[in-house]
Amino acid sequence: MKHKFPVILVKSGLLILFLAVAMTLPLTGCSKKDKPSRGVAAPTGTPGGGGTGGGGGGGGGGNPGDADALDLTWGVRENASQADMEFMANRIKTFAGGFWNGTEGQGYLRNQTLVNNSLSGDVIVKSIKGPLGSPLASCSSGAGGWQITLSSGKLIMHGFLHELGHAWVGPFHGEEYNCVNGAAGICIMGRSGAGGEEGLSKWCDPENCVASQQCWTRILSSHAGWTHPGPGGTVPACNVTIQ
Repeated sequence: MKHKFPVILVKSGLLILFLAVAMTLPLTGCSKKDKPSRGVAAPTGTPGGGGTGGGGGGGGGGNPGDADALDLTWGVRENASQADMEFMANRIKTFAGGFWNGTEGQGYLRNQTLVNNSLSGDVIVKSIKGPLGSPLASCSSGAGGWQITLSSGKLIMHGFLHELGHAWVGPFHGEEYNCVNGAAGICIMGRSGAGGEEGLSKWCDPENCVASQQCWTRILSSHAGWTHPGPGGTVPACNVTIQ
């Protein structure tokens, strides 16, 4: 099924309205505490929106307890400089902080491997500091697993979390771009353009969903032992190895 969705981009005082097209397919996530395999099917698209993410990292050395860990390989398609690779490592740490907070302390990015000049990985970065593309990001999945593609390493955290929601957190089979309550940080599966510098940061629940998906209902059915609200806590360290 094809979905056309409006994207609002605010930049330098200009408001640009355009349409992007995404393909929505059933998604297969990875097993708990295990590294996912690569996906093979057509992608779902990330929500569009304004802005790019900054540097800086998440991962404050908190105790993850029995939270589910994801160890991912990130492939950078270009031959990037060391400075750009370090920038991307910081972006991954920022994403890690958002993932921990979004899952309320029940999922975290543990050991991440960032590989330069690579065409393979669980997450593909087309260009670390290149322009944001259309779609901004996508998630492909099939019987073999899933793969996320980011058009640029400057993508805001919301964009990465949206695709990880399709791939593993839900996994969410469809798009719900209209579930947006910026003041409440809802919902990661909504379009971007609302929220703070890094976009929306929470998955919705039956109490605050402004559409119909009620993300936490799906999350709790997919992840045994998870609760909502979750335990929270300080973000664990996210280790990024550059190769």
